[in-house]
Amino acid sequence: MKAFVKLITLVVLFSLVVSCGGTPATTVATEPPATQPPATQPPATEVPLTAAEQWAKDNGLGPYQPAEEDWAAVEAAAKLEGSVCVYSNSSKIAKVVDAWNELYPDIALDCGDTDDIAVKMQAEQEAGNVVGDVWYQSSGHILYGLFVPNQWIWSYVPPGVVEPELTPEQPFAIARHSIDVWGYNNEVDAACPFTNWWELTEPKFTGKVYMEDPMTNVSDMAKWATVVQHADEMATAYKDLYGVDWTTDPAAAPDAFGQTVDNAGWLFLKKLAQNQPGIEPGGDEVDAAYATLGMDPTVEPGVGWTGWDSVEATADGEIAMAPCLDVKPVFGLEKTTYLGIAAFAPHPNAAKLFINFTLTTEKGQKPWMKVGVYSAQPSRPVPEGALPFEEMHAGTWATDPVFGWEWAAKVRDFWAISLLSAP
Repeated sequence: MKAFVKLITLVVLFSLVVSCGGTPATTVATEPPATQPPATQPPATEVPLTAAEQWAKDNGLGPYQPAEEDWAAVEAAAKLEGSVCVYSNSSKIAKVVDAWNELYPDIALDCGDTDDIAVKMQAEQEAGNVVGDVWYQSSGHILYGLFVPNQWIWSYVPPGVVEPELTPEQPFAIARHSIDVWGYNNEVDAACPFTNWWELTEPKFTGKVYMEDPMTNVSDMAKWATVVQHADEMATAYKDLYGVDWTTDPAAAPDAFGQTVDNAGWLFLKKLAQNQPGIEPGGDEVDAAYATLGMDPTVEPGVGWTGWDSVEATADGEIAMAPCLDVKPVFGLEKTTYLGIAAFAPHPNAAKLFINFTLTTEKGQKPWMKVGVYSAQPSRPVPEGALPFEEMHAGTWATDPVFGWEWAAKVRDFWAISLLSAP
């Protein structure tokens, strides 16, 4: 019995020892945390180039123009193209053909002097049948207002050509600046017969201010918009002449058609239109109207809005034109001739050669570099007998292509109504 009790006691004690010791804790092996890749933004979606942009990029034009040009490669490619079609609104383009042929006998210089260049090039772009390679004319308002937004034309400035006026907004190469002035007959008048533009709106000049018809030439309308742009200077000139503000002029009141005059620039155009200007079909006819040799010295022949370079015809003994250089508020307007390459031009390399020829060679510019015409490159000398460029620039108003595009149509309509509302 005692032995049994001892056995039971040993079993109980063993059970207590085991239960108190428990099961050893098991350590769970864990993997170190995986390294996560840094968060990245999805790649930006590139805007695909338009067909015109891709073409310009492929040919090194506009914003895709290279800093340097391999002219040997350009010429070799141009020879394969065989020709270049240059649309110019100047008959003098024919005078550079021989010089071009001397340099590039294997590349024909085609097209040349033509009218309605902008209309023609627009039609070609819209039809997808591009013939003209080079734009070589003024009409900057159409160039920047219509052609650039539609990607119908691209700029090209040969490396090394420096024209400080160019900007990213207005990058097209400038072939030249031409100055339009008021001309008079220096056989009849010893000096310009007026000193202030506003005198041209007075009765003594009724029917004796000659000009091309601004109603039929949008470029002329854009030029006359420059007068509106410089309304403050026109207001000052009015007060200098009459001693009162332009707002006191009876013509400043609304006309019978309800047309209002918002500033002195508009007032000048209104009064000029109502003073029965002599409208001529072209520049030669304008000069003939007031500057023909042998006109009656007892009758005031009037004045004409003409190119300053008409003095060349005077020097040749053909007419008696002299420019009015001492008149207020300025003596002239500065118009600009641009160079550009048509989108999808069939001869882009030959077009590059032509622009380089025009801007960098004396023979390429010689036919136009007369008194009253200036290069946009400071390194080029002014023509003999001409005013220095800075003096010319200070005495003229430069036509603004953007302003001209915005206001040319308004000027046309205003001019037409002014003609109809003449007292």
